Amino acid sequence: MTITDVRLFAYRQGQWRGRLNEQPHVDDSVPTTATLPPAAARGVDGRPLPLGTAALLSAARYPQTPACPAAEQLPPGDRLGHLLVAALGLQRREPSNRFNDHRSIASVRSKFPVHAFVVAPDGSTAYLDLYRHALVGLPLTVAAGGELAALLPAPGDATVLLAARYTDLPTPYGRLRCALGLLELGVNLRSLHVAADLLDVTVRQRWHGDDVAAAGLLVAGSGPGAWTPPLVLTLEGVGPLPEARPLPHSAEPGPSAYAEEDARLRQESENVSILDSAEATGPLTELTLAAAEPARGVPGLPVRDTGTARLPWAQALWNRTAGRTPVGVSGFSTRPVTLGDDALADLLAWSSLPAPEPLAAVGRAVRTTVALQRIAGLPTGRYDVVDGRLEAEQADPGLMQALEDSFSYPLSPVVDCGLRHATAMWVFSADLDAILDAFGPAGWSLLQLWCGWATHGVATAAAAHGLFARPARSFEEYRMQYLMGLPKEVVPVFSVTCGRSRFAEPMLDLRT
Repeated sequence: MTITDVRLFAYRQGQWRGRLNEQPHVDDSVPTTATLPPAAARGVDGRPLPLGTAALLSAARYPQTPACPAAEQLPPGDRLGHLLVAALGLQRREPSNRFNDHRSIASVRSKFPVHAFVVAPDGSTAYLDLYRHALVGLPLTVAAGGELAALLPAPGDATVLLAARYTDLPTPYGRLRCALGLLELGVNLRSLHVAADLLDVTVRQRWHGDDVAAAGLLVAGSGPGAWTPPLVLTLEGVGPLPEARPLPHSAEPGPSAYAEEDARLRQESENVSILDSAEATGPLTELTLAAAEPARGVPGLPVRDTGTARLPWAQALWNRTAGRTPVGVSGFSTRPVTLGDDALADLLAWSSLPAPEPLAAVGRAVRTTVALQRIAGLPTGRYDVVDGRLEAEQADPGLMQALEDSFSYPLSPVVDCGLRHATAMWVFSADLDAILDAFGPAGWSLLQLWCGWATHGVATAAAAHGLFARPARSFEEYRMQYLMGLPKEVVPVFSVTCGRSRFAEPMLDLRT
C-alpha cells in the first residue's frame, strides 16, 4: 500500500469521517466475537496459571519496582504466568456497568480485542485464556528450520505474540476498528512492559518483517478471524514453563458449540472495512528493523514523602477505570478535586516515558497538549508537554467547559459527560503527512501504537492517584484543533480525560 493509500484510509476515519457521513453509530446489541477464544484454543490440555498474583503485587508500593521476589523465590514456571496475569488479567465486575469485565487495560466497550499467544523453547504454543485461567495448548508446534522457526525463543525465554482481532469490536465501527485495534495493541504492549518491570523481567521487541509475518501465520492458524499484524516480544529469563496437562473441569466442545460465532468470524473477515484495514496495516510486516533495545514500562519515579502512604501495586492496577455512571446512564461522571504536585509529576513521567524503537521515534513527532485545572496550583488552561515538562500556552478558565461542549456525546438525561470537572485532558496530535514522509506507509500504524503506549501510561498514573482515565476519539478534530491551539497541519489523533469519579458502589473482585 502506498503512502497516498494510507493517507486516504487514515483521513476517512479521522478528520474526514464526519464529512463522509462515516461517523460510527454503535448499536451495542450487535453481536461480536469478544471473549471468544480462537477455534484451536478450546481444547482440554494446557498449563494452569499460578494463583496469588494480587498478593505478590501487594507486597510493594507504587512506584517501587521490581515489586515481586527474585526468580529463585517463585516456583519454576510461575514467573511468566504471574507476569501475564499482572499485565492482562481480570480485575473486577461492576454491578451497574453494562460493559464488563474490567481488566488493568482500557478497551472500547470492554470488548478487549487484543489476544496473547505464547511460544515455548520446546516449540509448543499456547493461547492465554483468562477465563479458564490457563495457557491453553494449541495443536501447532514450531519446529527449528520450519517457516515459524524465527519465533523459537532461547532456553529460559518465552516468545509472546499480541494481536488484535478486528471483529471483537462492533461492526458499525467500520474502518475505525483498525485504528482502535492498533491503539489497544499499544495499550497492551505498555501493560506487558509494566508487568515485566514489576516481575523484574527484560522484554525485547522484534520488529523485523520476517518475525512479524511468521507470527501472523501462527495467529491465523489458530482459527477463522481477521487480525492486526502481531507484536512479537521476547521475555528473557522467565524460566522453564511447566509441562502441559489436562486442565481441570475441561471438556472438548462439540462441533456446533461455537458454530454461530465462527461463522461470524468468517463472514466479518470479508467485510470491506476489514480488507481495507489489512492493507493499511500490511506495511508493518515489511519493516527491516532489528530487535529493539529493551525499554521500561514504569518510569523511574522518586519516592516522595507526601504525608500519605502510597498504594500497593495491586490496588493501583485495580483502580484503573475509564469512568463510571449509575445504571441507565452512559458516559462518565466526575466531581471536582484538587491535586498536588506529585500527581502532576507522575502523569507527566508516565506519559513521556519513551516506547521501544521505532515507536519512540514516532513519539518524538507527536505533539502532546494537556488542558489542566485544580492541579499543582497551576492556572486552568492549556499546556504543551515537552520532554516531560510543561510549557504554559494559554490560561483559560472556561477551557474544560468548552471541551465538554465540543465532545461527541453531550450531557443529557441518559448521558453524563463530566469533562467540565475533569482534572486533565491529554491530546496527542500529529502532522500525518510529515509522519508518513518520515516513516513510510507504516507510519500511520506506528502512530496508533505509540498513542496506545502513552495512553496506558496516563491511565496507570491516574489510577495510582484515584483518578479514572477515559481514552476517546469522540471529538470533532477541527474543533479540538482550535481549542488546543494547534497549527492547521497538526491534527488531534487521540485523547485521554482524567478525573475523580462522582459515582461509586461495591464491586466483585475477580483477581487471583
